[in-house]
Amino acid sequence: MFKPKHSSLIYQPKVCIQIGLFTNAALTIFKFFAGIVGLSKAMVADALHSFSDILTTVVVYVGICIAERPADEDHPYGHGNAETIAAAIVALIILGLGIYAAKSAVSSLIQGQFKQPLAIALWAAIASILAKEALFRYTIKVGQLNNNPAVIADAWHHRSDVYSSLAALVGIAGAKISFLYLDPLAGLVVAALIVKIAFPLIRSNIGIMMDEKPNAGLISNIEGIVQNCEGVKKIDSIKVHRRGSHFTIDLELSVDSSISVAEGHKIAARVRDKLRKKIRSVRDVMVHVNPYK
Repeated sequence: MFKPKHSSLIYQPKVCIQIGLFTNAALTIFKFFAGIVGLSKAMVADALHSFSDILTTVVVYVGICIAERPADEDHPYGHGNAETIAAAIVALIILGLGIYAAKSAVSSLIQGQFKQPLAIALWAAIASILAKEALFRYTIKVGQLNNNPAVIADAWHHRSDVYSSLAALVGIAGAKISFLYLDPLAGLVVAALIVKIAFPLIRSNIGIMMDEKPNAGLISNIEGIVQNCEGVKKIDSIKVHRRGSHFTIDLELSVDSSISVAEGHKIAARVRDKLRKKIRSVRDVMVHVNPYK
């Protein structure tokens, strides 16, 4: 059975997602209240952004739950790609939010719909920035520790909410000192930043779904481990398939042509065991043995 990458419960993806869900729910309620009572359209919009975080976090959580299912007859390589699909959905939602924020900001600038907000909206923006930045740093660490694209995508959504709250802070502060136009103008700048976050996430997850070759560092690491295995004369071929946060490796190796089939099988098993032991994200290794010429 596959073991988690990190033994500490706090660094498990599902726990991380649950913490994010609880935090987003609390922030959404607080920011809606602050926006309505504080007469701030920027804060109401920021609350809607946090509500979208709840929706995307649920998508990521479902993706992780599906990915944990074991391989079956219909899915012989497991369900790992559910994480990638979830990450792509999150990236598309971030893109949609960026486009919506830009449209709203332009509309406000054209129509000149400005109001002076109250202090509670300003404090809500500050609290949101601090909470979401802390959540981003925690979530990105969990995603990287577990090599989980869905958690990493969710982390960047938290960071996009930091930008949204920063825009609200600038707009609210500007409005309180009579520069009312700063609210929609700052919103337009942040909308561009949100869109900028979305595109790399979309690109990376499309690459995973298209079986794009992984980074050169991983291939080099595999080569080094295999070449140091006793009995391996030459590496003929390396193919690496990524499914969610895990990799499946297909290898063709050359061994001494004079050895028995049983000895060749032992070499293949040794290579498989070393790769799975030294590269934690490797779930399965298929080894084909060729005679060395």
